[in-house]
Amino acid sequence: MLAESRTRSVVIFPTGPLPAHGGGRPDRRLRQVRRRSVDAVMSLTNRLLRLFASWAGIGIGVPMLLRAALGVAPFDVLNTGVAHIFGLSLGVCFVLDAAVFYLAGWLLGAPLGWACIGGTIVIGPMVNFWYALLPAQHAMVPRLLLYAGGIAIITVAICLVITTELGAGPSEVFMLGLIHRRMPIVTARWISDGLPLLIGAAIGGAIGAGTLVFAVVMGPLVKVGLKALHYDPTQRNEPAHPTHA
Repeated sequence: MLAESRTRSVVIFPTGPLPAHGGGRPDRRLRQVRRRSVDAVMSLTNRLLRLFASWAGIGIGVPMLLRAALGVAPFDVLNTGVAHIFGLSLGVCFVLDAAVFYLAGWLLGAPLGWACIGGTIVIGPMVNFWYALLPAQHAMVPRLLLYAGGIAIITVAICLVITTELGAGPSEVFMLGLIHRRMPIVTARWISDGLPLLIGAAIGGAIGAGTLVFAVVMGPLVKVGLKALHYDPTQRNEPAHPTHA
């Protein structure tokens, strides 16, 4: 009866703690039970709706930051830096940089998904569309409003795509890999934003005050957002490949 009640608690509360054995490691079978419980709680339709909403959020959030002209996102600091060094287009630099971060996250234990590629294909045209539609702003108040709105929308989009487990962006996959290695959510996000920021700045990437604010606040915001969605990435499923602690 005790074992049965534990299994039911995992099914009802898929983001709760898992019973452990011996040294405190969750039992593999209970991880698999949680895998089935997550699938039961969130249908594929719900996941796809969250995924498309997250893509739309990034598609409008990024142009809002660009029009605010207060500093690009940390990953774009790396993209602009690589473009400056090698003379490549920003699109090509994004693909190359994303591949590196996807690989690093995967090696740390984060799973990849088809949406990793799908997002790269879909989001670009949406960014171009909204950037052309949004007018340039010169007064500081509208720029600050655009920046704050862009940060809020991007935060929601990041949290939504993580909960789908269909494949997140390069910074998110790297962050999830660090979380898989038992790093706290906020610290993992700081590193996943701070690393491309520092590398990009060192090689001549574009950076502004808004970039630094983004890198600092996004970690706490993502933590709060995931909690609001009742999703705990520290209790994720089995990694995409075997890893050794």
